Parts: sequence; structure tokens; C-alpha cells
Amino acid sequence: MSRPAMLFGLLLFLLAASAHSSEELLAVALEEQDAFKEGDCDKVESLIAKEVSFYANSRRMSREQVVNFCWSIKRPFGAGRAPISDTITPYRIGETHGYTVRDFKWHDENERVVHEVVTKIWSKDEDGWKMIHFQSTVIPEKTKNQQY
Repeated sequence: MSRPAMLFGLLLFLLAASAHSSEELLAVALEEQDAFKEGDCDKVESLIAKEVSFYANSRRMSREQVVNFCWSIKRPFGAGRAPISDTITPYRIGETHGYTVRDFKWHDENERVVHEVVTKIWSKDEDGWKMIHFQSTVIPEKTKNQQY
């Protein structure tokens, strides 16, 4: 096999391995998100590191506050409809770290469109993936007559 063909093959292998590892990260992010949505707060808690930094729309929360919030939040969320748009993009940074960015919009109870961006940083150890950082920003979108 020629050297260029070997290098091309190695590049394809590395790209495939990177895509697979990003899929693993996406799977754990979806698992955590689905557990939160369904109210499986024991599962949510199992995916949060003991030492997590958690900021929800500029408010710092402890791990215990996050778990209590999971147990107490009214479901279904918002107006009880599916999000208007919802994407989660995983980014692997080596074998044991990565982050996900979720960008979504939904209608709240007052029919306002709310835009939220959530970044979660994940770390993998012998117990699997754990969220070590959470950052969320909620941005109500302006209507024609609203001013902020």
C-alpha cells in the first residue's frame, strides 16, 4: 500500500473513531435530558458529578438544589407542546472529556417563544459519564410590541 493511501486510511479511521465517540457523548446527554423530562430524578442525579458547577440563567445552584428542582418542577414543561426547534451538538475533547450544546425554542404558558442555550461539560471515569458543569441562558424573544 502506498504511503498516501495509508495516510488517507488512517485519516478515515480517526474520523470514524471521532464520530463514534461523539455519538457516545450524545447518547448520555439524551439519556440525562430524557430522564429530566420524564421525572426520573434518580437517573438525573446519577449523571451529575458530586462536584458540579451549575448555573441556570445566571443563578448558581448546588447539586442538591438541582436534584430538588428536578423533583419539584411541573411537567409537562412550558405549554406542554414539543419544542419549536431543538438541536444537541456533542463535542469530544479526548477520551474522557467533552461538552454538549443544546439550542432550543419553545412556547411558554403565555405563548411567548422562549429561546434557551444549554452547555454541559462531561467527564468520563470508571463509573461512566458525569456532568461536571452546566450553563443555561434563557432568552425570551421579543414580540412586536415588547421592549427589553
